[in-house]
Amino acid sequence: MMPVPKQTQIRRDRPLCHRMMLMTCLVTLGFSIVVWRLYDLHLKRGPQFAEKAAEKFREIRTLPAQRGSIKDHGGRYLAYDEEIYELSTNRVHLYELPTIKPSLAKARGVKLRDMTRTMSDEEIIKAYHTHLAQKISVKLSLPEAEVLSKISSKEQIEVLAQKMNEEEAESWRQYLRENFIKGVYIKSSVRRHYPTENRLALIIGGVEGGKGGVLGVEKTQEDILHGIDGRMEVEHDKYGREMLMYRGDIVHPVHGRDVHLTIDLPMQDAIDKIVDKADQFWKPSKIMAIVTEVGTGSVLAMSFRPSHDRAKPADTSWKNLTIYEPYEPGSTFKVVAFTAALDQRKITAETRIDCEMGKFIDPVLKTKLTDLKTLGMAPAHDVLKYSSNIGTYKIFKKVGQETYLDYVKRFGFGRRTDIALNGESTGYINDKQWSNTTSSRFPIGYEVNVTPIQMAMAYGALANGGILMRPRLVDRIVSEGGRKVEIVPPEVVGQVCTGKTSATMRDLLAEVVAEGTGSRAQLEGIEVAGKTGTSRRYDPSYVYRDDRGKLKKGGYPPNQWITSFAGFAPAKDPKIVCVVVLDYPKSADPQAIGGGKVAAPIFAEIVAETLKQLSVRPQRPLALQGTKP
Repeated sequence: MMPVPKQTQIRRDRPLCHRMMLMTCLVTLGFSIVVWRLYDLHLKRGPQFAEKAAEKFREIRTLPAQRGSIKDHGGRYLAYDEEIYELSTNRVHLYELPTIKPSLAKARGVKLRDMTRTMSDEEIIKAYHTHLAQKISVKLSLPEAEVLSKISSKEQIEVLAQKMNEEEAESWRQYLRENFIKGVYIKSSVRRHYPTENRLALIIGGVEGGKGGVLGVEKTQEDILHGIDGRMEVEHDKYGREMLMYRGDIVHPVHGRDVHLTIDLPMQDAIDKIVDKADQFWKPSKIMAIVTEVGTGSVLAMSFRPSHDRAKPADTSWKNLTIYEPYEPGSTFKVVAFTAALDQRKITAETRIDCEMGKFIDPVLKTKLTDLKTLGMAPAHDVLKYSSNIGTYKIFKKVGQETYLDYVKRFGFGRRTDIALNGESTGYINDKQWSNTTSSRFPIGYEVNVTPIQMAMAYGALANGGILMRPRLVDRIVSEGGRKVEIVPPEVVGQVCTGKTSATMRDLLAEVVAEGTGSRAQLEGIEVAGKTGTSRRYDPSYVYRDDRGKLKKGGYPPNQWITSFAGFAPAKDPKIVCVVVLDYPKSADPQAIGGGKVAAPIFAEIVAETLKQLSVRPQRPLALQGTKP
């Protein structure tokens, strides 16, 4: 049996017990803190710290999707993505001592242990950056200070060189290895390349980084052309080398689809040469030419000057004039009044119209009309053949304002054609309040603005049995490496007139070329149908005095004209439509300016070249028909 402690002993040992209890509590608290800290660092926040540590060696590498190519009808490239390379820095690796110490030691030809004994960490980083700047500046032919400022930058990535091809990129890789450079890498990227350069520039369009297509087909077909980028997680070791076994998930890119246009590049180039030659000869402010296919509305060529220069975007035209530039069409617009009158059975081709011997004043509206060719009582086909303003006005009066406006809209004037290009103009038609002059000017192509594409589709309707087509610029969409092809079908907009009226108009327009004002549009062996147009040129900046002597701004300067020709060929079995417009052609002889003298020969040259490339053979002369070859 143990002895019972005496009270005196207990009182003597009490302070010791208190100290032992205090120490026990302190030790327990200390261990508790350590345990809690270990829990917090390893279990609670461990994944977060591990992620931060891994980020220094991990890179989310974008796998760029290839944007779909744009090609012509024959499959020639007009726009495509090409892989380019850039030289860029990685700030993490440039300041990471385990990465840069061995590299600097090798570059200096010393042992790592000896270098670290004699240099501090700051000195090593500074020396390494200087080494990089010296070597890279020599190859880039840049000042060393400029390169050093980028290498020492606080930015995560600094681009040192860009737009390198594969050969240049491989040369840099070898150079970086030979000079023991880490933290500066070659990375691939994609840029849009246009092999045709300025040809078709405003039709093909362009792209901007982060925005996709911003102009032309690149914009209107953005949903088809653009792809979806993929990504890949990559981990590097302390020397910047990729560790393949730790490569993360790969999300493969979805590439865009290819767009094939209806335009054929050899045909476009041939027509561009014709337009360039006419531009140099007549020196107009603007010149426009467009060729379409009758049955489908397909655009075969679009040419205009001034055009766009990709190398000087700020100092060049951004307007596709064939769809953007409205003009007063003059006599080419007379087909609307004739079509309406024939379709409504107000006249026939032989109906006689009094053309008043070339001078006429409307007894009610008091508007004055004159003709270049003096005609008296003439059949309707002669009214169109010799482009009588008076005769056309009287035919319009038989139709009436309401019906006439209906046919203007049937032809598609006053609204966009919805061609697959941005920037199209609606033109202008006065379908509300008419003045006294509107009735006499509208039918002959004044007080109305149209675009070349609108005029081409209108004449295409006359050539196509009265059926108005939507302009077709995209022929097909190709994907999966050519295994999947989606044809874009032609689209009918509406019926302008009956097939009988269309056939009559074809005959009348063929007579214009064979015997009338369009004789310079004739082709050997091929019957052509079409109409000339000559209208005074409106200048909003022109200042003149009116009849009362008051200054006015905006009017028609003397001897400034817009000349045009619109037509199709062959006349009996039309294959193509062509419209040519010259805004303010210049000549020393004012009498040399006119639609039949200026635009018709250009039209003939374009049509001859187009039919040749389409393999449309000339018709055999009547004397040879029925004989054996």
